[in-house]
Amino acid sequence: MSNVQSNSRFLIESSNTPIYQRIINAFSEAITSLGHTVDLVNIYNMTVDHYISYVKKTNPDFILLTNPCGIASVYVKEVNKFIFEVLDTPLIFIHHDNVFSNLIDIESIEKKLNAWIAIKDRSWHFCLEYDNFLDFRNIGINNCFSIDHASEFQKSKYDEIYSYDLSFVGHVLPSLDQSIKNLPFSHLIQADIWNRVTNLPYKLSERATKFAANKLDTEEISVQSLCLKYFYMSCLHTQSQFFRGEIISRLTSGNIDIIGGDPRYLHGYQDGFQTINKPNVKYHKPTNNDEVIRSIYASSKINLNITSLQFDSTVINRVMDVAAAGGFILTDWRSDLPSFTSVHKEISYKSIEELNEKASYYLHPDHQKERIEIADTLHHEVSEKYTYINVVQDIILKINTSSEQSSNYSNRLCIDLGCGDWKPEGFIGVDIAPRPNVDVVANLNSRFPFPDSSADVIRAYDVIEHLQDRIHTMNELWRVAKPDGVIDIRVPSTDGRGAFQDPTHISFWNINSFMYYCAEYPAYLKLNQVYGFKGAFKVESMEHESSEGDVVHVRALLRAVKQCNDEKYNDYIDELKSINILICPDWQEDEENLYKSLRNCLSVIFNHPQKKNISILIGITEHTSENVDSLLSDVALDLIFEENIDVSDGEPNVVFISMENHELLKCLESRISEVINLANTDLENLRKLFLD
Repeated sequence: MSNVQSNSRFLIESSNTPIYQRIINAFSEAITSLGHTVDLVNIYNMTVDHYISYVKKTNPDFILLTNPCGIASVYVKEVNKFIFEVLDTPLIFIHHDNVFSNLIDIESIEKKLNAWIAIKDRSWHFCLEYDNFLDFRNIGINNCFSIDHASEFQKSKYDEIYSYDLSFVGHVLPSLDQSIKNLPFSHLIQADIWNRVTNLPYKLSERATKFAANKLDTEEISVQSLCLKYFYMSCLHTQSQFFRGEIISRLTSGNIDIIGGDPRYLHGYQDGFQTINKPNVKYHKPTNNDEVIRSIYASSKINLNITSLQFDSTVINRVMDVAAAGGFILTDWRSDLPSFTSVHKEISYKSIEELNEKASYYLHPDHQKERIEIADTLHHEVSEKYTYINVVQDIILKINTSSEQSSNYSNRLCIDLGCGDWKPEGFIGVDIAPRPNVDVVANLNSRFPFPDSSADVIRAYDVIEHLQDRIHTMNELWRVAKPDGVIDIRVPSTDGRGAFQDPTHISFWNINSFMYYCAEYPAYLKLNQVYGFKGAFKVESMEHESSEGDVVHVRALLRAVKQCNDEKYNDYIDELKSINILICPDWQEDEENLYKSLRNCLSVIFNHPQKKNISILIGITEHTSENVDSLLSDVALDLIFEENIDVSDGEPNVVFISMENHELLKCLESRISEVINLANTDLENLRKLFLD
């Protein structure tokens, strides 16, 4: 994969949507200020063929796409591909909206999702909505990262006389639309919207996931399930402007000024706009002038935000812009708010009743000073952290880090959960907040950002005590681990003081806790499966570790017990030892050289003093000679007699395995110590790396 080098060249498509173009301009300025070159292309003067020719001619290092309706995202029926698939240029997708929110049919969603999977090795996705990040990661799009909004607005002075009590800038329609009534599941959509109206933190993505699971009769995440999930989310999003109207129509505190309203003006309409017919609601013409919008934000006692139905967690750009302009805002609660600002409680509401209560409170003259102080705190925190320079620097760091990991790729996936500032070499670091060694920022109270049965080793040192739900934690560890994958846990025990001394510890463990998850304790395991645990582990070791201050840790080394679909799996498990080396010969090599390379490699292994603890797996293919048994016997006998190798205490175990049996190889992968490509192996490195 490509790195972002100094003075890299970025091609960025323009947009005819003002908010997208604002974002594009801000990205362009930030990228340029960091010493790179930006080619901002007006795609509305181009045909598809012209665009492809232009990209090939100018040969940018990256194409950065912020507009889901841009020319690179055009689907060409003649070749059954999107333009971004046809191009060889590395791609950076910035998803400012929930992915697929602009697509409202399953076929289009499936085409785009499969296209993104096809180009996953030369593309990166940066998602505002955390659920998008998790879903992409869980289907193997690993170059996917969460990202925050930013704002380029500067602070305006507060007017001594405010222009507005409550203002809303954006699109809003009076009440829920009937356009979805012909859908066979319209009752579900309407129920979910009313649930959000009455309880604003209500998680719509969970409902969409349940919709997909019910349709497919499985909770397994797949391309098919995600297509159904995001189709449901898109259907919900079509009602976002009406949903806002339902909220605004129930405001009773102060006068509300709506700048924008009915979006039909975007399509050339001059009249016939739908409005909320209430005496305290006043409409103003929409504006695309950034300075006017900034002035509205600064001159409103309260700016109102009502997040569209496509988002569950994201703090959207309107909140960022109001804060950057120095204004005060009331926004519906989103789960990202606590990480966004220290005044998240003061500026948020979880119900219409709380919105009316807070609006009345902050509009009172006695509370103006408090309102201004909150706005100042919000502005300071946003202007320090949420700048486009910071966002672009984070994007570049993620791209370069993922490229380095790709270039150093091995078949083993090792994950360090809660890595903090340090992680073992070769591990993917995961933590709740960005740090130098954190590769993936994730909230582990949610679904872990890795596919099913993908990890060989999961390291969790001093982290699971910070997670809310113990059964969820162990379910996710089991789900992500490969069959027989290693889970290495270190957690403060209630047998010492460490479990209770840290105020951020919210779950509590001791050695007996693990009995409920392990096959060695069937009565406890069966009971825990009734409670909701979905898997099983087997115990490699479990012990106490004591340290200063009467702190005791449990160190639990577990393996995931999972069914492998290959019937040969158990036979191979029985053949494995503590060291298992997979040797991959080049069977098309002439027999003399093949014999020599096998002999040299096996000589290192047979001369090792712990050879009885080694299993050698010989990878065979369709090109393997029928005489492979006799060839290997000749090599072994030759070694034993010519080099006087003593096998009285035992010798390596040798088994053959088909390299075409991918299912079996995947199941055994966590037990294979190293893979040796015989044609390219440096025997000195083999001695140092594997047999010291």
